[in-house]
Amino acid sequence: MHPLRARQRLFKLMPLLAQTLALILVLMLPSWLVAAELANEVVPVSPAQGELQLGPHTQVLEDPQGQWTPTTLPQASGAWQPRSTPSLNFGFSRSVWWTRTTLRNTSSQRVERVLDVGSSLVDRADVFVLGPDGRERLHMASGDRRPFSTRGEQVRTIATRLSMPPGENLTVLMRIESQDGLHEIFTPTLWTNEAFAEHMQTETLCFGLYYGVLGTMLLYNAFLFISTRQSTFGFYVAYIASFLMWGLVFRGYAFQYWWPNSPDFNNQVLPVVVSLVYLSLGLFLMRYLDTRHSVSPRLHRIVATCTAANGIGILPAFLGLYAMAFVLNTLIGLCLVASLIATGQVLGSQGSRPARYFAGAFTLLAVAALVYYLRVLGVVPANTLTDNSVQIGSAAEALILAFGLADQMNTLKTEKLRAERQALAAQTALTTRLESLVSSRTQELEAANQRLANLSVTDELTGAHNRRQFNKDLAAAVALHSRHHTPLALCLLDVDHFKLYNDRYGHPAGDEVLQKIAQTLRQQLQRASDHVYRVGGEEFAVLLDINEPPEKVESFIGQMLAAVHALGIMHEGSPVGVVSISMGLVILKGLSATRSPAELYSQADTLLYQAKQAGRNQLVSQTLD
Repeated sequence: MHPLRARQRLFKLMPLLAQTLALILVLMLPSWLVAAELANEVVPVSPAQGELQLGPHTQVLEDPQGQWTPTTLPQASGAWQPRSTPSLNFGFSRSVWWTRTTLRNTSSQRVERVLDVGSSLVDRADVFVLGPDGRERLHMASGDRRPFSTRGEQVRTIATRLSMPPGENLTVLMRIESQDGLHEIFTPTLWTNEAFAEHMQTETLCFGLYYGVLGTMLLYNAFLFISTRQSTFGFYVAYIASFLMWGLVFRGYAFQYWWPNSPDFNNQVLPVVVSLVYLSLGLFLMRYLDTRHSVSPRLHRIVATCTAANGIGILPAFLGLYAMAFVLNTLIGLCLVASLIATGQVLGSQGSRPARYFAGAFTLLAVAALVYYLRVLGVVPANTLTDNSVQIGSAAEALILAFGLADQMNTLKTEKLRAERQALAAQTALTTRLESLVSSRTQELEAANQRLANLSVTDELTGAHNRRQFNKDLAAAVALHSRHHTPLALCLLDVDHFKLYNDRYGHPAGDEVLQKIAQTLRQQLQRASDHVYRVGGEEFAVLLDINEPPEKVESFIGQMLAAVHALGIMHEGSPVGVVSISMGLVILKGLSATRSPAELYSQADTLLYQAKQAGRNQLVSQTLD
């Protein structure tokens, strides 16, 4: 094969390679997350250890009410869950989370260490160090929702010093709290003073080089914009500037040096900058790839809409709704990236030189992001390269795009002439091919988005829909009833004596019971529009679109109750000897008065309570007028 054709094929495959790598990461993620083993160990600390990652030796505890203190925490090992990865991530949760690590100074001399939480974005991090007698020896209350001066060490991350007497066990507790339910990933590490200082110096040098590269490209292209007045350079400068600002805020340098006494502003500015990154990226690539003229009008409008929509994430940030801003930025940003990838593939198939630079830049960034997430999950070791892979990849991306701009300046006139000669002859064929490609890529993107949507609305344990999806579907069903008088049925069910079952047979057996019940309920459903939801610990819901008389609906729900009873799962703590369920069914006929979702749920819950009061293992139903 001719070398030029080989390179052209390679450029065309780059977006597909990036998507394949991302898909592999998603498919491998569950196997990594279940790799944790039970660990309640005492971690030895010796003077020779320069760095000790605490994540694999840490246990975590969820505090839903945020009411516990170090002296009132449950001590039973079953309450604490082990983690096996260097980084800890609690995702979206309104709960307070506690981490516990027991350290022992195995030497005969006092050991001084620096405890680094490993993140600059944890909202509130309280570090407690308890002695063997349980008394508090150290308490640091810090986080990026508190002034920077609260940190034990005046560095970008949350860190403090601790002293370990010889031969003693110290228990390190960390209380991690999120302002609005979005918990940041953090990597707790124990350092010697010398190793920590060296680490911070190396990190500062690396980030200095990174920011220096971005700053140099920013200034150079700013001069080009001033001299040429081409908007492409202006949007590129805006993208680099916003990305540079994001790096400074995300890594904690802006909070450390610019506004250390303004934690609220620090949390507001991050989602604003993220929105500006996506907005400027979309504007730049729309001009750089010339989507107005190089792709179909439909695809251009999709890219333009996704770009403009990134401004939506700015408003929640100023209202203090950080989690909402994060979700909006993520979803809209993903839509923008997906539309840009589709655009790159369309143009790459046409042999577009800008699309090749774009594909190469995004492929490097995707590989860098993959390396970073593998490091977070503990698959690859943590070192300077893996810790800063995103910075390396983004710098390479910016460089490649800068080279693409330079190449575009040299070839713009030639491409324009060639396009004008070929436009008339190729217009019909190009339009047909573009429509076919857009349709194909749109279907692929819809399938990928559907897979992502399924992951976000599914209960991990049982495979049923989760509470968030239940609330959404119930509201939609009630709204449909209000507008079109469509009948519906809501059934709430609860596993009888489930706490006794857990106490007698253990939580793993209880989890298996929940899985079997969810599977049995799903098998009973006959239509794709009917769903099973897990809305609580042992509580499920079934939402039905009905067109049958109430008696038949009650009979159908009764079959579910009988099917669960027929599983014959032994339960010595139950009067019936097997696992059973109680059910409350409320039926809203087409001409029934409109109820709110909360009223409908409350009525079903009342019926469920009546079923329990009447002896359990039964169905209580009501048809509303």
